[in-house]
Formats: sequence, C-alpha cells, structure tokens
Amino acid sequence: MNIIVAMDENRAIGKNNGLLVHLKKDMEYFKEVTTNKIVVMGMNTYLSLPEKFRPLPNRLNIVISRNRTVDNEGVLVARSIDELLSILRGMDTDNVFVIGGASIYKELLPYCDKLYITHIMERFEADTYFPEINEDEWELINSRKEIDNNLVIYFDVLKRK
Repeated sequence: MNIIVAMDENRAIGKNNGLLVHLKKDMEYFKEVTTNKIVVMGMNTYLSLPEKFRPLPNRLNIVISRNRTVDNEGVLVARSIDELLSILRGMDTDNVFVIGGASIYKELLPYCDKLYITHIMERFEADTYFPEINEDEWELINSRKEIDNNLVIYFDVLKRK
C-alpha cells in the first residue's frame, strides 16, 4: 500500500477540511500517480472533493467511515481498518493509494511501503498535519524539484527499508 500527500515544511496538510494551497503541478501528479488505481480516504476527505470529482474518476474509491454511507456508484465503504484490509485482500496493494485525511494516514502508515510526498517549501496556517515518520525506516528513491504557483516543491518517493 502507498500514501500520497502534499505537505508543507511543518508537515501541515490542510486547513478547514481543504488543501493548504492549490498547486496545478501537484494535482497533475496526483492524477498521474492514482489514475486506474485504488484510492482510500476518510469521509471528510471524500466530502472535501469537489462534487464534479466525487468519486474520483477512473479509480476505485474506498471511503472509511464507521457510521456514514456513500450513495455514489463506484464507491465502496469500509467500516473499519480491518474491513478495509479484507476488501483489499487478493488485490495488488501496490495499486492502493491512501489519500487522507490525517487520522487515516496515521492508521494506515504501518501498512504502507511507499510514500509519495509533495514537499511544499513554505509554511502555511493549518489545522491538520501528517503524522511524524521515523526517517530511519525510509529511504528516498526518487525526487524531482518543480516550481508551482511561485512555490518550490519536491515530488519525493520514499520506500520503507
């Protein structure tokens, strides 16, 4: 399983159930990496998607929610992490991308072998943060620097050692 996330220098990932900043190149990267894959998210992340992109097209969308359902076609609901793992059993977990939010990242980080992190070289006001990772457990296998919306960003891929 993989995680894909954009974060600032303080590991901030969001504010008021939205993104910190709109980055066109990051959106393109997200689409490129996750299209024709499985995306896993919490209910708040699902509801934060613009309606026209809900569910995310050309992907199997799995929403983790203990007490809410989703009526949209193309969305599976898992009531727990155990149920999610049951749904994923037999699937190629290299094609599974956890896309948020913070509590889902924290719960699923131990199950993930790769992190696709867009590092935004700036600090934003935020209320949601990516969990700390033990850098001794991860190695950088790919990095690309870009400028997006006048911000320096790095598309980094880390692999669990």
